[in-house]
Amino acid sequence: MSDICVVHLVRKKNGLEPFRHFLASYLEYPAGVGHDLLIIYKGFNRKTDIAPYEQLLEDVPHSFLMVADFGFDLRPYFIAAEKYNSQYFCFLNSFSVILDKDWLLRFYQHISQPGVGLVGATGSWGSIGSGAQTRKYSIYERLARFVLRKWRGIYFDPFPNYHLRTNSFMIARNNMLKIRCGTLLTKKQMYRLESGKNGITKQIEQMGLNVIVMGKDGKGYNKYEWNVSNTFWRGTQGNLLISDNQTRKFDTASPEWRRKWELFAWGGSANEHCNNIADN
Repeated sequence: MSDICVVHLVRKKNGLEPFRHFLASYLEYPAGVGHDLLIIYKGFNRKTDIAPYEQLLEDVPHSFLMVADFGFDLRPYFIAAEKYNSQYFCFLNSFSVILDKDWLLRFYQHISQPGVGLVGATGSWGSIGSGAQTRKYSIYERLARFVLRKWRGIYFDPFPNYHLRTNSFMIARNNMLKIRCGTLLTKKQMYRLESGKNGITKQIEQMGLNVIVMGKDGKGYNKYEWNVSNTFWRGTQGNLLISDNQTRKFDTASPEWRRKWELFAWGGSANEHCNNIADN
């Protein structure tokens, strides 16, 4: 068993195409460091159901784990960390596509540094509690929004809410097993674990460890620099090392939507970015 395990999640409901894209990128761009590849098949009832995927992996050394289709993406990651004994895990979600060679080596070079507890391809300052009122609401809608804001205030920090996105990240197994994850059966529970007051990022920081976004340039960015890392919902995202459906959505969106998402993720610093472009 290698010290590093790369875990890729495959969801039956997504079909074969996202996996084809991931595998093509995995084969095109060498990881740069030895590792084991673990495929988690989520929602497949029988081994015959995974035959088309295993056929594509015929010449790729790997192992696989089958899990039931309940809960959200983070739940199978904790199952993998419990079942396998690699020192480090790199988790890649169903829509991950690798964009450059030596991608895993760059993750490993940062996660193995003293004082670093979590390394990811993207992070955000956005908070689920953010957002301005843009229209008039009925009394019932206002009441529902009031309840929702109260829930958000209990579980989420206001902007800037520093959190690493869990589409692709690397962590030491011993730290992963320390994280209190709960049941992860609802979307709200998943949001709370990714970006909540007691989410993964906050728990790692409570261990006295740093959380790093790592770009294609190989540089590790601390949370106060994520807005200039050019990795997520900003500019060209040209420093992004591993893409996913959200980063690709930004690439193809209209200027208006790109502006909205950029403001959500980075707030006023997005205004500074646009002003700098205008000045140049």
